[in-house]
Amino acid sequence: MKDHVKEMLVASRNDPVEEVVLINLLCRLGVSYHFENEIEERLNHIFEMQPDLAAEKDCDLYATAILFRVFRQHGFNVSSGVFNKFKDHDGNFKESLTSDARGMLSLYEATHLRVHGEDILEEALTFTTAHLKSMAAPNLDQNLAKHINDALEQPLHMGVPRIEAHKFISFYEHDDSKNDTLLKFAKLDFNRVQLLHQQELAYITRWDINCVSELPEYMKPLYGALLNLFDELNNELAEEGRSYSVSFTKDMMKGVVRAYFVEAQWFREGYVPPFDERMSNAIVTGTCFLDPAAAYIGLGDIAGIDAYEWLRSQPKIMTASFTLSRLIADLAEQERGHVASVVESYMKEYGTSGEETAEEFKKMIADGWKDINEECMRPTIVPMRLLNVIVNIARLVEVFYKKMDGVTNPEYLKDHVTKLFIDPILV
Repeated sequence: MKDHVKEMLVASRNDPVEEVVLINLLCRLGVSYHFENEIEERLNHIFEMQPDLAAEKDCDLYATAILFRVFRQHGFNVSSGVFNKFKDHDGNFKESLTSDARGMLSLYEATHLRVHGEDILEEALTFTTAHLKSMAAPNLDQNLAKHINDALEQPLHMGVPRIEAHKFISFYEHDDSKNDTLLKFAKLDFNRVQLLHQQELAYITRWDINCVSELPEYMKPLYGALLNLFDELNNELAEEGRSYSVSFTKDMMKGVVRAYFVEAQWFREGYVPPFDERMSNAIVTGTCFLDPAAAYIGLGDIAGIDAYEWLRSQPKIMTASFTLSRLIADLAEQERGHVASVVESYMKEYGTSGEETAEEFKKMIADGWKDINEECMRPTIVPMRLLNVIVNIARLVEVFYKKMDGVTNPEYLKDHVTKLFIDPILV
């Protein structure tokens, strides 16, 4: 089936718009990773030959927004000016657009790829959000209405890719224009990856635990598991000449423990640190440096020693990702009753109310996503695959804390866990 889908990609080359729309479909269905080289080559070719494709072609709102989003998602700096053609003489988006549900949804999803200074996309976000809320009414096709509601609750760009793929497969299955071959391929592939994840989860839990007599009972299993893991990884990666990745990750883990100790001291003393001091420590306890270092271990040669040196330099995308993650988490966690949260530190230092602080944090979070989007623009310092690890961590936090603290209340995430790791999709 993979070969059949590859043939579809080749057949679409006569029309660059159709080709990008198909690439978008592969991405939404979660199967684009099978065709990374082909997609990279084709998008490069199209962008070099027709950099203003969306502006040159007589594309409707739906196609224009998809072109913009797909190219931006792959790091190509397409101008947001392509959307000016959808404005009236007064500089407002045309009211006639509001009757095009698919186009409005496509534009809404595209706005989340915005960077600093793109006022037209800020306007588009406000415009589409307001009208899409009223569009998802009984007179709209119920499959599309659910798709719109899902997007309003969780924008694609900020969602966990596997969860978004599962949702889109369900939507696409009821789409009159669906391609049955593509749909079946996506379902089979989702189930295949689910089996792989089940095997990995089982392996992570068959670990041998070494008891460490000096530690409290509750710490022994955790510490023993960590030691075993690092030893196992070090032995395996030493044969590949990549043991430096384990050493680096160990150092990052030590940093997290030190930061936890600082929090414990603050809690014991009843100390409420200033916002910047609290934030700098919270980024470490939020595993800002540990998570990407650990993830890079499994990426092979693409994550060489240069990648780890880049992490050590604390690049902007990493600080942006984990700053917004910390803000999102603390907004949800502020009732937890532990050390003073970032929210409390901000309120005390600036004399703001909880509501005012929440609004300020939302602005900082939006700015964080703009920083992330800018850092993913070509040319990038490191390969996009390494950047996506960091972006995906921000996405995970967005989902974990969307409505409540999903770490403290894991039952909130039960549906996601069931769909991703337990129940296969019916083929």
